Amino acid sequence: MSAVVPAVAETVFGDRLGLAIEYASLLETDGVIRGLIGPREAPRLWDRHLLNCAVVGELISEGATVIDVGSGAGLPGIVLAVARPDISVILVEPLARRTAFLDSAVASLGLGEQVTVVRGRAEEQAGRLHAAVVTARAVAPLNRLARWCLPLADIGGRMLAMKGASAAAEVEEHHDVLRRLGGGRAAIRLCGVELIDPPTTVVEVVHERLVAGKASGSGSGSRSGGGSGSGSRSGGASGSAARSGGAQNAGGRQAAPAGAARQDAGAARQNFGAGRQNVGSGRQNTSAGRQDTSGQRTDGPNAGGLKSGGPERKTGRGRRQA
Repeated sequence: MSAVVPAVAETVFGDRLGLAIEYASLLETDGVIRGLIGPREAPRLWDRHLLNCAVVGELISEGATVIDVGSGAGLPGIVLAVARPDISVILVEPLARRTAFLDSAVASLGLGEQVTVVRGRAEEQAGRLHAAVVTARAVAPLNRLARWCLPLADIGGRMLAMKGASAAAEVEEHHDVLRRLGGGRAAIRLCGVELIDPPTTVVEVVHERLVAGKASGSGSGSRSGGGSGSGSRSGGASGSAARSGGAQNAGGRQAAPAGAARQDAGAARQNFGAGRQNVGSGRQNTSAGRQDTSGQRTDGPNAGGLKSGGPERKTGRGRRQA
């Protein structure tokens, strides 16, 4: 059963109401098939989802760039793009089946010039994406949302977290966390007061200052300067550092510094040279012994010298192998 388009939708979406209706149709068909929207949500798509998201545009300045974290089926990101053709929207979503729907919806609605889909986790985008406004809707408690969203907001930019009746309690509970993450005092805003009932509750937090380690963090941010994850492949602690003469090799054994290895090799060459000299001395002694003894191989100290020269030859070869 298709949802009935309420009269107020024309006020909210203006001349883009037809585009909003097309998006609603995608949600109640392909969105339900892909498991992004529950079948019971179809009859109340407008009141509970589309209008609820669209009125958040009241808090977004003209021409702003918006990052929508955990966009899911495009709520509120695609809705804001439809209602506000002046803004640019980046949809960040980690799950492939959801980004497949988002890509399809953006193409079908002709929003390719206005909307970008990024597959990935929000915390991986810090240092890569940033915007004046970062939105999130019903994806996590406020403290977790702040950890994901504030690093993506410009300094002076804002996180807009769509919340329900729990908004005031969450603001009180997580006030200290917001401050530690560089956020200012949270404010509760009501959007669409004269248009929809109930109005949309939004927790607004201004990103006031950078916090050490939060902008580059783990994941993609660490790619330009160490840490864990993929960043360790281009500048991290182990891995390439170990290959260039550093900490440990793949087996966990301590790797010898390159300079020490060269010294050991030089010492081995010297020992091998000394062994060759001893062997040469032994050969000379052997020749002299043959002349003195007229063929008696076992008489005289020179024959013994040959015997003492023999082990030196083995020692020299052994050191060469070492």
